[in-house]
Amino acid sequence: MEFDFSPVIDYWPTLLKGVGVTLLIGVAVAVMSIIGGQIVAVITLYTRKMVNWPLRFFIWLFMTTPLLLQLYFLYFGIGEWILIPAIVVGVLGLGFHYMAYNADIFIATIKSVSSGQYEASRSLGFGHLRTLLYIILPQAFYRALPQLSNNMIIMVKDISVLSAIGIGEMVYASQYAISVTFRPFEFYITIAVIYYLINLMMEAGQTWIERRAAYRS
Repeated sequence: MEFDFSPVIDYWPTLLKGVGVTLLIGVAVAVMSIIGGQIVAVITLYTRKMVNWPLRFFIWLFMTTPLLLQLYFLYFGIGEWILIPAIVVGVLGLGFHYMAYNADIFIATIKSVSSGQYEASRSLGFGHLRTLLYIILPQAFYRALPQLSNNMIIMVKDISVLSAIGIGEMVYASQYAISVTFRPFEFYITIAVIYYLINLMMEAGQTWIERRAAYRS
């Protein structure tokens, strides 16, 4: 078998568009899942059972069911009653999925912060909310950084699942090019290299953030 990467060059703009869609979705999901995960964790830990039990069920549900099933439920199930654009479904589906995982991480790291710091903050006149915002959550976030970073690296790779509902990310773009050129290996190798480079950049960013966090702490 001879490799011919000239079709890859011809369809490079299509692949770049797929890369752009992947990165855009990745940023949106990262923001949604990290901020949402913190909110879910705080509500779960600091509210009554009538409120936090449904959130614990939410965490359990999204951590124990396949991502593809969740996407199909949102796109084809809820889509029977509400017309939702595929890219919105993709962001929400991935966002909720990783929000559950991040919430579980934040619950553990919030619990790991010494209760004495909470009591000391309150004794200095900080209210409950200010103590959470300025004392507890920053420390919990720094402690969660390695696991959060790993989740985000996995999340970027999981964006490829969105091709199943017609979102034009990298895999979907390569499949379109393959359907025209009939050169699957060249395009799949190219996409694999792009994913590898993205992972390298994210790992470098993770290392830099963790060093900054360690320096600040």
